[in-house]
Amino acid sequence: MAWRPVPPPEDDEQAVRENLESWDAMAHMHAQGSGAGFYRIEQWLAGESKLGPWEIEEIGPVEGKSLLHLQCHIGTDSLSWAREGARVTGLDFSPNAIEEARRFAGILGFDDARFVVSSVSDAVDALEGERFDIIYTGRGALCWLPDLKEWARVCAALLRPGGTLYLEESTPTVNIMDSEEGPEGPRLVPKYDLFEEGPISEIGEGSYADPDWPGERITHCWEYRYDTIINALIEGGFRMDLLNERDELFYAPWPEFFEHSRPNYWRLRDGNVPMPLSFTLKATRL
Repeated sequence: MAWRPVPPPEDDEQAVRENLESWDAMAHMHAQGSGAGFYRIEQWLAGESKLGPWEIEEIGPVEGKSLLHLQCHIGTDSLSWAREGARVTGLDFSPNAIEEARRFAGILGFDDARFVVSSVSDAVDALEGERFDIIYTGRGALCWLPDLKEWARVCAALLRPGGTLYLEESTPTVNIMDSEEGPEGPRLVPKYDLFEEGPISEIGEGSYADPDWPGERITHCWEYRYDTIINALIEGGFRMDLLNERDELFYAPWPEFFEHSRPNYWRLRDGNVPMPLSFTLKATRL
């Protein structure tokens, strides 16, 4: 994917609207088009889980518990939790993505799985104040939110006291990097400013699921640091339970540097200096 800067949006509303256009355009391609191979849709429908083994271990048993997946996209992760016994609700701002999630729920026979079209900002109203045992989110989700303090407040409002918030994301270390051509070939260098409060606004072609996809799209991403996330959650009424970093990542941002480590995960090829690629965070609603 080749990306180039575009002027910043006039406001967050424009940024979210253009991001929605981008995700709506990709949803069907990710679920049943050229991006389905990245998502391992065939293997997943046959029984393969989309969850990392550490996610199941760190969250613990979910049998009979209510689980809300914020920013669920096409629902593959949500329905993997349904396979673990959770009563699943998925929420996403893309109608096309929710259409695919509902289609998958029907194929797999999870008639009690519910998928709702809504932004995170409007989730409390969209879910009519319902409270859940677990909120699950991540895998490249937080960068699409302009206000993590608002996100934390929404999560707190949607969790029962004592409920669990769990997320998996790329590390800030990954988020500052990009690939460039050096004197001895491609190299990874710092590019993005994690202290920039406004979004990174770019236009480009392709998708992480299919770099050759011809659709050109505009995206606006807000980078986060650990303190941005943790302080938002503390202010929102959460207690931090764990934060673990790993040398595996749920996509390959620079394919020339990455190799498969297991289904749905990649790590840096031998010869590259290892660095933290992803992290998981678990917090309890006080």
